[in-house]
Amino acid sequence: MEDFFSTLISFALALLLSLGLGRMAARIGVPRVTVYLLVGVVLGPDVGQRFFDEGGLAAGLLLGPHSELALGVVKQLAVGFILFGVGAEFRFQTLREVGPRILGLSAAEIGTTGLLVGLAVGAGTGDWRLAVIAPALAIASAPSATLVTLREIEADGPTSRSLILCVGNNNLVALFLFPLLLAVALGVGHPAQATAFALLALVAGGLIGFGAAVWLESITGRRELVLLGMLVVFAALGLVHWIAAGSTGLGMLACFAAGVALANGSSHSSALFRNVENTVYPLYVLFFIAAGRDLHLDAVIQGGALGVLFVFARAAGKLFGARIGLRLTGWGESMPPSFGAGLMCQAGIALGLVTALERAAPDVTAELRHVVVASVVVFELVGPWLVRRTALVAGEVRLVNLLPHVEARGTEAVRWVLLEFRRNLGMLRSDSGLREGGPTVRHAMRRRPRVVSEDLPFERVLKALGETGADLLPIVDAQDRFKGVISYEEVKNTLYEPALRQSPHWLLRWRSWTGTTCIRGPWSRTSTCWAW
Repeated sequence: MEDFFSTLISFALALLLSLGLGRMAARIGVPRVTVYLLVGVVLGPDVGQRFFDEGGLAAGLLLGPHSELALGVVKQLAVGFILFGVGAEFRFQTLREVGPRILGLSAAEIGTTGLLVGLAVGAGTGDWRLAVIAPALAIASAPSATLVTLREIEADGPTSRSLILCVGNNNLVALFLFPLLLAVALGVGHPAQATAFALLALVAGGLIGFGAAVWLESITGRRELVLLGMLVVFAALGLVHWIAAGSTGLGMLACFAAGVALANGSSHSSALFRNVENTVYPLYVLFFIAAGRDLHLDAVIQGGALGVLFVFARAAGKLFGARIGLRLTGWGESMPPSFGAGLMCQAGIALGLVTALERAAPDVTAELRHVVVASVVVFELVGPWLVRRTALVAGEVRLVNLLPHVEARGTEAVRWVLLEFRRNLGMLRSDSGLREGGPTVRHAMRRRPRVVSEDLPFERVLKALGETGADLLPIVDAQDRFKGVISYEEVKNTLYEPALRQSPHWLLRWRSWTGTTCIRGPWSRTSTCWAW
């Protein structure tokens, strides 16, 4: 317990640097994930601890050996939540629409990457056994860096969704293929048993997700949604560890399957995934800090010429394989040609397979393991930027995420904090201290909004909401006097009510300018109002 509390100051420093440097990096278009990784590198053994004595006061602020246990737990939990979120993207409705194309795209990218990497390793080492094993290590992509980078810039569209689906396919293939290739090349391991355990993990996770979907039908509160989501991830990780302790990737498979089952089993799952992701985001930050701490920069040098060959072969396989897949599936015109760049991230799963490789054949695979660790350093640092760039080229990033944010700094920030204290103490009226010349409500309001009559039929109001794209419509009477507003939120659940579609006087709820809430039903031409 004492060791755990001694790590909190190190975590606090890491989060402080991540927050400050992340905001600075966002202004120049650098993904925050890259900053979090670099913070881990700086505070880790490769950089920070080289400049300070191990027993000194400054060394206590770094992510030294005392932080390994806590960071190990953080990494396992974070990967579970990330794979849970990746599973949420595998909705059957989406897969029915684009499933064959996604499979074709993934098959072309996986096949090309595996072929080029296998040939490169075979030519560089002259050992056919390493050439057989290497493709499984190169295929795997990092779901953590890819998903968090896309969420950071709020990327949404066919390219972004396809990236997540392809990352999921890559990792599923890598995890199922690795035991088989290991047995073929080195004659070690039990591929049938490994496959059986992997399928068991998927089934266990799916059952947990199905049970959560049933329970979700009676849960609406945000706190309960978060608790249910955490329960699912903890149960999936814990159950699989109990069934097959020490098996690489099985916990990830269980969390992924739970996400798939929950996303497809409940129409309310989107709110659960959104609230869970917002709640555990600090866990993601610590995960990337821990990943940066474990990046060994010396490995880039140790990789040597073979490492350079591996990196170029993997990058070429992802780029050209994805381009071939886009052309074969007919997506060449609708997605950017650089789609494969968004699949470059490489981290946790590849390192997990390297660990399994070390246990299976430490002497034979030493050179390949050094090469893969070196490639992870390279792709983990440049991969998030490539993901961001891919989403930008596809035009799927919200404009607000590309604009510089105006913010108070230094003495101005102190001034606003003091003003807020005075306002809350009753020493200042609420509208005092506004920035002179700054934007006001007048600058943001719509001067000529679309209005609808209070007697307009239901179908016409739906049409008006669809045409304007607004969430609120002003309501006026026959003399064009303002009566209130109608919200899309109020009517979305009644879109398919036949009684409301037939009636010109449908259920209408609004807050009027007089300070009352009113309801008009199809049974009456009068409104019932009460003060609020």
